[in-house]
Amino acid sequence: MDLTAMVTSIETNLWPLLVGLRIFGFHMGSSKKPSEGSRYSICLTVVGSLMVLSTVVIHCTSFVCGVMRLKANGIGTNGTNLTTANLLNIGIEHLNYTWVLIGVHVTFFFVSLTSNWTTLWDSLLLIERNLKLNSTFHRKCKKSLSIGFCFLLIDCVSHLLISIRSFYWDMGVLSPLAIVLSNVSRTTIVSVFLLFCVLVRVIMLVFQTLNDQIAHLDETDQFPSLYLTSRVLNIRLEKWRRNHTLACELVEMVNQCFGIVMLVTVVNVFISFITTTFEIVRSMQDDATIPVLFTVIFIKKSILLSIIIYEPYRLQSEAARTAVSLRKLQPSTADLLTQIKLNTVVIEVTHAGPKITAMEFFDVNRRLLPTLIGSTLTYVAILCQASSNTHPSFK
Repeated sequence: MDLTAMVTSIETNLWPLLVGLRIFGFHMGSSKKPSEGSRYSICLTVVGSLMVLSTVVIHCTSFVCGVMRLKANGIGTNGTNLTTANLLNIGIEHLNYTWVLIGVHVTFFFVSLTSNWTTLWDSLLLIERNLKLNSTFHRKCKKSLSIGFCFLLIDCVSHLLISIRSFYWDMGVLSPLAIVLSNVSRTTIVSVFLLFCVLVRVIMLVFQTLNDQIAHLDETDQFPSLYLTSRVLNIRLEKWRRNHTLACELVEMVNQCFGIVMLVTVVNVFISFITTTFEIVRSMQDDATIPVLFTVIFIKKSILLSIIIYEPYRLQSEAARTAVSLRKLQPSTADLLTQIKLNTVVIEVTHAGPKITAMEFFDVNRRLLPTLIGSTLTYVAILCQASSNTHPSFK
């Protein structure tokens, strides 16, 4: 057995992210940790509640102050008068940014307190023991986490620079505190997205391991008799089927824990696509300078959507490859009952079709991208047509 795999576990690979989320007040890990007593859980819940409260207060205050500021003078960040369409775009984008941060933070905080969350980790550790994952698996997990932390660092630095110069956090003497709290809040939300992507990546690697095991199910060199060979194949197939069922249940538990988060995030990206694209198109029509802030928002939302879509798409592709690999498995030494069992497993795997969904409203995969692009262009065309029939000035 691989000695590295013996001293390594999935929780060990993900410990920097799990520790960070615990600092933010989220309950992380399985339900079978003796070190986590009731006092520890209470402290964690109190810290998490304070973090949620700070997120709600700081972003609601920022939104109200921003609306009052725009309503009072109608002046943009560059000192120019804002049209009605500009005001609506800025207001909608600010509201969109506010509710996604509050929605994701509040939702995931309550999810981390439920039994579904601990069941997800218990099942993940169970399938890790059943599959006896090797060092290659753990190395890929660490690599995924390292890449995720790079994106997290880039996002934190870029958002800090933007928030320092943004009028969103212009609250007088409280501006420095508001900037710090807003960046902590955003880091928390991005860490939740990172955890989602890493978990989906880990489950994808589990399906990859299951697919690699299919080729070894019918190895018969060490078994002399036909009866013994069929019996061993039957036992291996049943064990493999149970692990595959557990992997499918993992996908379902991820959907239960992150379904609302994915729904809120995709809706947020969709609204941002509409507001930013509309503002960019209007600037081009008026021969004005393209707004840098809206352009940056559009780029960051596009990157976020691509990252969120990529890992579920790979998971779905790897799960679809399982049925294809099973159909190619036609052992010549199998008896009739074993062949029937194999065909039954193929049917079960084909109908399982594990995939990541947003509360079952839509699948989170690459098909979501053209759908959002098409809907965005449709709404932008309607808004441009409607705005051209209105009075151009704010006054």
